Amino acid sequence: MLNRESTQALIKKVTSYTKHYATVIINANEQNTTRFANSEISQNIAITDANLTINLFDGKKEVSCTTNVLTDDGLKLVVQNAEEMLKFVPEGEFDVFPFSKETITDITETCEKNSLSKAFGVTERANYIKEGVAQIEAGFTCAGALNLNKNILVVGDSEDGFRYGSYDELTFNTVVTHEDGAAGAGECCSYVNTPDILQEFKKAQATAKLARNPIPPELGTHTVVLSPIAFADLIYYVAMSLNAKGVEDGISFATNQLGQKIFGENLTMVDDCYFEGLRPLYFDIQGNPRQKLSLIDKGVISAFAYDNKTAIKKNIKSTGHAISTRFIGGAIPANVIVNQGNQGLEDIIKDTNDGVFINEFHYNNPVNIRQLQITGLTRNGTFLIKDGKLSSPISTVRFTENLLNAFSDISAISNTRQLVNFGFMSLLVPAVRINKFCFTSKQ
Repeated sequence: MLNRESTQALIKKVTSYTKHYATVIINANEQNTTRFANSEISQNIAITDANLTINLFDGKKEVSCTTNVLTDDGLKLVVQNAEEMLKFVPEGEFDVFPFSKETITDITETCEKNSLSKAFGVTERANYIKEGVAQIEAGFTCAGALNLNKNILVVGDSEDGFRYGSYDELTFNTVVTHEDGAAGAGECCSYVNTPDILQEFKKAQATAKLARNPIPPELGTHTVVLSPIAFADLIYYVAMSLNAKGVEDGISFATNQLGQKIFGENLTMVDDCYFEGLRPLYFDIQGNPRQKLSLIDKGVISAFAYDNKTAIKKNIKSTGHAISTRFIGGAIPANVIVNQGNQGLEDIIKDTNDGVFINEFHYNNPVNIRQLQITGLTRNGTFLIKDGKLSSPISTVRFTENLLNAFSDISAISNTRQLVNFGFMSLLVPAVRINKFCFTSKQ
């Protein structure tokens, strides 16, 4: 695995092979995964990978080449290929963006000190799964995966600009299934603290027991209580749409809505990489410091995520939310936090006379992203709520809902939150109750 010294040496070496101004991105990852199925470990793998992307500039010309061959010959070849491409590409819209020299808190030593790798080596992962499987009751089986990813992101340029970030990422998921097909699920993730994996096994087991013998759902509009996992599945679409590129192109619901109240007053959402427990990476793929953004303030659209190209058009600084040199969708919020409420999830259910509790969604897709109209399926634990208690489980049902309406009708928010991983985005979100939510077809 690469480190600060070796990546800095790589950047100096590869940029020395060209006369052009260059920026360099190094992504390195060590993926350690223990999978289990039919209540026994089925796979243990460790994959180490690293790649280097060099971007060459000549006025408004720009090219990008990537290699995972980090030898001298490999670096010379990737530069040779980039220089050859640079001869033929047309000029683009932008001049070279200056590499940010702004000081950023160095969290490398803190991350290495708090490394999750010490607690989740191959033996430890196997022991967690063994203990979890041991508490599964007869007639049930479990499957899932426990992953520990060690990540390094480095961004630099040919003028000694250098950013180095290193952090661990732990993810766990399990589905417990009864022999009659009823299922429950549990999941968790962490960047710093050791999560309670055994509790997720217990949660999945308890949900699967309650989910046996489901009844058909009633279509139409219902009051729903969404677990944090289910709520994250939907609020993700809101966060994704609060990017300046989507707004500029007119494909975001937030186009021409900055400063407008779009959601209910009880919905506030920020992006803050410095919030304790979230992904500790304080710069983006372009080397810009990540800024804290107040995305939604009491229902009002109050900020968008910018990268270099969208920021210069507004004559402002990038907010530090570029995620890839090849992602055409623009800058994306990466550490999303939704405000807490003042009730526990159990109390929200107790205060619901007639409704539906949804543990998870599955296979969600936009119907009309400009209107935030989303469709998807429920799974792994959906229950009627009668007189403040979970009652009969219901079978899988499809929803189709306009989230502009749904998130303007949130009537309760839990006082606890759960961290949910969506790849390049992490979300810290509560459970919520929505008064009107539409089920449209049975499966």
